Amino acid sequence: MSRNPPSRMTDPEGDNRRALKLAATASHRADLAETSRNNAIRFAADAGASLREIAAATELPHMTVKRIVDRQRESTSSD
Repeated sequence: MSRNPPSRMTDPEGDNRRALKLAATASHRADLAETSRNNAIRFAADAGASLREIAAATELPHMTVKRIVDRQRESTSSD
């Protein structure tokens, strides 16, 4: 039994374009989610939460949280 109904013809190029558009959209959404997460981490650090507290709350490694917070401090100090 075929997956596509007999009346439907496949369009490999169209499928490829749709798949690439889906991948691009997913990538963009992931970038937005990461930016939002990083902003929340920086906000928590600025509010006085320790890096280990933030790491536990976000389920990220302590060093990842440290890198995120340090990047903000580096960009702020170079202005």
